[in-house]
Amino acid sequence: MPEPIAALLLDLDGTLVDSEQYHREVFRSWFAGRGWPVSEATLAGFTGRRADDVFATEDGPWRGEDPAAMTAELLDHMVDLPSPPLAAGAVDLLGLTSVRLALVTSANTEWARTCLGDLLDRFEVIVTRDEVTRGKPDPEPYTLAASILGLPPERCLAVEDAPAGVASAVAAGVGVVIGITTTFSADQLAGAHRVVPGLDAVLGLLDA
Repeated sequence: MPEPIAALLLDLDGTLVDSEQYHREVFRSWFAGRGWPVSEATLAGFTGRRADDVFATEDGPWRGEDPAAMTAELLDHMVDLPSPPLAAGAVDLLGLTSVRLALVTSANTEWARTCLGDLLDRFEVIVTRDEVTRGKPDPEPYTLAASILGLPPERCLAVEDAPAGVASAVAAGVGVVIGITTTFSADQLAGAHRVVPGLDAVLGLLDA
């Protein structure tokens, strides 16, 4: 661990909130409505990424469709669904006062507020899908978060649950990138500097 860590850069879905299965159900429902087959591998490809980026860059049954229009359809599917629960350790992590906090998410601010409520106000910086031109796995989201904080990325620690997020943080030069195995296996998160089971383990590393 570099000394000292000045800021925590935290992902949202699958990291602070237990939402990945929730999102996959939304995708399954949307794909079924379109009459398109969907595999678990296809669903995993959306995890941690902006849906419109996936539609625009990856091959699939959506080929030739408008990425923005499809993303809008997906968001409509989420309107009446309940918000997911907070992940174990999230409240304690967000209660830390010794480091600055930034949220770095592929979701929008409305979804972040739905998930976190007043806890969203704990973040000094919030980088959502709408603040960047290129989403994860591009480094732009994490580069932007560190820049707004006025910190070099190597003074920061990022926590991610998905390969795309890990790749984004590593490429941005974040000093410590921790992958948590709440959604993907340790092997799938091998690009991270450390891989741990969840946020409680992250707290342990910070206290060490």
